[in-house]
Amino acid sequence: MTGPVLVVDVDPPAWLIVPPADTASGPWREAAVALFAFSAEVDRTGDVTPPELDVEAALDGLLAMAATLGDGSRLVAGFSVPGAWSLPVIVDAGLTGDDAPDLLELGRARGGSPLEAPLIDDLPDDVGPGVVVTRFDLDLEGRVWATVTAAARRDGIDVTTTWRSTDLTLVALQTPHVVELAGRVRLADRADELQEAGR
Repeated sequence: MTGPVLVVDVDPPAWLIVPPADTASGPWREAAVALFAFSAEVDRTGDVTPPELDVEAALDGLLAMAATLGDGSRLVAGFSVPGAWSLPVIVDAGLTGDDAPDLLELGRARGGSPLEAPLIDDLPDDVGPGVVVTRFDLDLEGRVWATVTAAARRDGIDVTTTWRSTDLTLVALQTPHVVELAGRVRLADRADELQEAGR
């Protein structure tokens, strides 16, 4: 496999990078379980009720979701919203081509049949230039889905971070983290990354 590799510069406890299932070794799973336990304790300390979930099943779900993504994408699970973790965010990055879409298309502001016109805001200067798009769509079962996408174009690279949920109460809480994550994505030389990982 050649070409640049997508790198997301984040660490626990705010974020957990989900690897492909075939590389999710015992140490990664143990660290992930510990992160879930730590996040629950932080919630209790702050008088917040931790989410009720089967941790092993939750990790299996994240790994299954990561397995559906292509080489230019990564799955990152967020732990910054008290009582509502983990929140999976899909990260995509690629070189800006000559036929690159405009930022509204990159941010998924167009297409589909949203319930209302998508909300569009500019990204902060330290993340952009780009936009953050919030849209609400109705699925075939009558559920309303919120989709938040931060789309940035900088240094010849297009980056998107996308989160979706049917829990509309989380939109305002999770959006700042989706935006912040977009500023932590880069493309790197694959050989350099392999050398760094081996240190």
